[in-house]
Amino acid sequence: MVRDDLVCQTGRCMSDHPQRLAVDAVYVLTVKTFRERIAHATRELGRHGIPFEFIFDFDVPDLDASLLARRFCNTPMPRPAMSLALKHLHAWRLACERGQSRILVLEDDALLHRQFASRFNRAMQAADLIMPGWLIYLGGADAKVPESFFLERKSLIPQPIATTEGYVTDIVACRRRVDWCDVNIMDGPADYLLQKIDPAIGVPQYWLAEFIVEQGSVTGLFDSVLDSHRMKHSRLVNIARNRWNKLQRRKLRRIWVRAKNVARQHQWAGP
Repeated sequence: MVRDDLVCQTGRCMSDHPQRLAVDAVYVLTVKTFRERIAHATRELGRHGIPFEFIFDFDVPDLDASLLARRFCNTPMPRPAMSLALKHLHAWRLACERGQSRILVLEDDALLHRQFASRFNRAMQAADLIMPGWLIYLGGADAKVPESFFLERKSLIPQPIATTEGYVTDIVACRRRVDWCDVNIMDGPADYLLQKIDPAIGVPQYWLAEFIVEQGSVTGLFDSVLDSHRMKHSRLVNIARNRWNKLQRRKLRRIWVRAKNVARQHQWAGP
């Protein structure tokens, strides 16, 4: 159960021991009836001492025909995916309306790294050195990446976002996205939209060398409510797949790529 004093009618949830993050706001996207996920997000961010605000707006029952026609036209997409895309848009719009220079956006199944705050703030120090108008993806634990990813020495690695469980973005990027969405059809789910919109509006996307957010619906903590592929399988199968993907796509492949690069350098150096 979620304590009523933690979640109020506005969707705000504040920790008793706030942790200073280098952002103006933290938005957690959820659904009013997802009590288990609301409780999880409250515990997870409370454990890290991070104040945040739930976004309950645009739940599926609140989506009327005129809104869907205006935003999605005839895009063949499940209502829950439309709802989530609108929640992301709402977070960007709130940042613009409130003048928040930098926001962290999390979905309600987000799992934070045990050193989340310190690693996040180091990433924000790097973000201070790049031009305004950017997005930094915080996940990707089991995602496929190119070999160049493992050889990159910069703290922020240019790479398109994979999924939307956790990212940080600035107000310049938020304004551009809101403007784009106000004159274009949102013709896909949130991750697809960010992959499409940001290159079109001149917003570069970056990854961290090491993820600091994971998806509970991918690790097996929750059953997926959006991914039809994971919904076909049991939670045990999804847990096993996630662990194998993290091992072979990140840990083992990092070792292989770096070893191959060292061997190549020795070959070039000659005897």
